[in-house]
Amino acid sequence: MKARVLIVDDSATVRADMRGVLSAAGFGTTLCESLGAARKALSEGEFDLLILDMVLPDGEGVELLEELRRVPRTSHLPVLMLSTEAAVVQRLKGLSHGANDYVGKPYDPAYVVRRAHELTQVPEQDGTPRLVSAGRRRRVMVVDGRIDFRHRASDALRKDGHDVIIAESGEDAMRLLEAQPVDCILLDLEMPGLDGPEWVRAVRTLPATAQVAVVGLTAGFDAKLISEALAVKVDAFCSKTEDIEVLRAQVRTELRRRAESEQHAPPPMPRTPSGSFPALPRTPSGANHPAIPAPSSHAAPASPAAAPAPPTGAMPGALFEALVARCGLSPVIAASTMTRACRKAGVDPQLLTVASLTRALPTIRDMLHIFLDAQEAERRIQSIQALTRPDAGAQARSRGS
Repeated sequence: MKARVLIVDDSATVRADMRGVLSAAGFGTTLCESLGAARKALSEGEFDLLILDMVLPDGEGVELLEELRRVPRTSHLPVLMLSTEAAVVQRLKGLSHGANDYVGKPYDPAYVVRRAHELTQVPEQDGTPRLVSAGRRRRVMVVDGRIDFRHRASDALRKDGHDVIIAESGEDAMRLLEAQPVDCILLDLEMPGLDGPEWVRAVRTLPATAQVAVVGLTAGFDAKLISEALAVKVDAFCSKTEDIEVLRAQVRTELRRRAESEQHAPPPMPRTPSGSFPALPRTPSGANHPAIPAPSSHAAPASPAAAPAPPTGAMPGALFEALVARCGLSPVIAASTMTRACRKAGVDPQLLTVASLTRALPTIRDMLHIFLDAQEAERRIQSIQALTRPDAGAQARSRGS
């Protein structure tokens, strides 16, 4: 028996489109253009799913939602809400009144079909899951205090078909995340009244968002802020002063990586950051990058050449430990930063070999240039390159004899 879906929307185009998509997927459909028509249909028949527009000619969709939740016969009817409104407060309004999901317009038909199958527990046809999974619409949240930037970013991201949510404060964003998962978060790390890195740390503690992609937005280069953000697993960084298309490309990159990790069942380890921070402002060629304060006495040796090379046959991880010792970064971020550089290069840091370290050197160089001045970064790279020499292990053994 077909699952029956009641579609309530004042747009004839949306109603016709929904009917075509859902009918092709094996659902029976009934169409209504107002709250009054929907109430009449619900009183006369049984439905397995309600797709409800947020704003209708004779009232708001949440009015009907509240009524349904008060009546035992319809209290458990799955409801999928539709709206053109991207603000967090509007989404929370629907979700807090008992909606099962909230989809922004323009919507992805494939996503609606998949959610309809899930909410009605109707088995999908052969091949449908692969089709839907491959092209499902991604949900992106923009957290920024400036209304002009929020609108510029959301307009650009919608060009790629994303469902964009906008939040003007960390509190609003956190409330939404507790109610509805997202695929990517764009966060202004320097918002007034918000400690960006601490907010990300809190997001990482939520099971539903522990692995969500986070792109940190900055007004300029701040080495201390970036190091703190890296420590809490911010995946990528973009400057708000750059062309908005750079941000759009960064989000595409992070979502692609997330999709690939979902397909290949990634191991339980921190997510890879995006590239070499393409949107951050660079100093002119040959000039020095701002440097992080000098490492403490527990940091890497003052002379990079003095760091010991791992012996041949060392246990897995020894080469990585030598890399960390030679990188010259603060011990607070050295291991996590080198881990991210290795993974960005497609290398497992705990199974690091001479060959894989050689492949990762360009990425490691880019990462070091973010934290160290140019001269110091190149000095550290030369020391790290020494770890890739075939005779490094023999030299270590001779020093130890």
